[in-house]
Amino acid sequence: MKSGQSPARRRQTLPGIPGIYVLLFCDLLRELGYDESRLLDGMPFDRARLLQPDCRVQIEHGARVVQRGLLVAGHEGLGFRYASALKVTLHGSLGLLALSSLTLRDALEAGTRYLSLRAPFLEFLWSEENDVVMLELRTLMPLGRHTDFIMEAMLMGLVYMLQQLNDEAVDGVEVWMTGHEPPHYAGMAERLPVPVHFGKPACMVRGSVRQLERRPRLADPAVAALAREQCEAEFHQLFAVTETLGDEVRRRLLDQEEGAPSLEQMAEGLHVSSRTLKRRLQEEGQNYRDIVDEVLRERATRLLVETDLPVSEIAFRVGYNDVSNFARAFKRWTGQTPRDYRRE
Repeated sequence: MKSGQSPARRRQTLPGIPGIYVLLFCDLLRELGYDESRLLDGMPFDRARLLQPDCRVQIEHGARVVQRGLLVAGHEGLGFRYASALKVTLHGSLGLLALSSLTLRDALEAGTRYLSLRAPFLEFLWSEENDVVMLELRTLMPLGRHTDFIMEAMLMGLVYMLQQLNDEAVDGVEVWMTGHEPPHYAGMAERLPVPVHFGKPACMVRGSVRQLERRPRLADPAVAALAREQCEAEFHQLFAVTETLGDEVRRRLLDQEEGAPSLEQMAEGLHVSSRTLKRRLQEEGQNYRDIVDEVLRERATRLLVETDLPVSEIAFRVGYNDVSNFARAFKRWTGQTPRDYRRE
């Protein structure tokens, strides 16, 4: 049995996702007949910014756009529809590496290794057993209400990628999903390139090992080598950054399930005085209160979007015993009340 996964990474604030993926989602809503203009309302980016090659969108902002889309269109297999719109060429250097790989095995291993460049909140676990190859998709952070959409889009997107690499249908491949079969699947099954089986123990793509030796029609070792160098450079740029004291403070705050420690408590955990902690953060152009507010805002918005917890419970988890104080803080962070934010 052979297994593998994305390269291990030091825990840190995850980088954003490429803006083109958010734009593709907006365009899909428009093509389905919905008004996509509200999806970007109040976001710190617009269509022009999303089109720029270097644009990356914070994960929480991308989740907010998806949440708005799901509220407008309902789920209705939106993940499967999104997957069919994904083209290999949209994935930049990673797409180029897949297209030019010498075999499908090489292309899939590249996707496994460099998935974090495009979806840093996910990882693929690769295994082979009894002539069956399995690519299991796992999350690196809670996805809440977006889980089904993400799993549909990523797993079926992988199948469509295999199809695009060969310009033909893939045989003997199937998708596994956890949970019950959703109502929308029956009406979509005939249009999907492979069958989807629900109620399984994991979310994965499964296929014959023999398929892995097929050669993509654009295989080119010289191009593949250049594309791999580009992927490595991008990976190190995103993940090999030296952690600052502010990063360490933020990481410790993210580890807290409720509230946030005081400056003095944080300093004690870092084995420095509160004065030293304050001074060193100032030298980095940061301050403790701002970092705490950023983390609490992320926690609050995630819980509002991804769970059905009452606002009072979310307030407690963020560190507020009084709901009105939480509401005032939330409006200061986002310009909206918690209930208005959740309704969008």
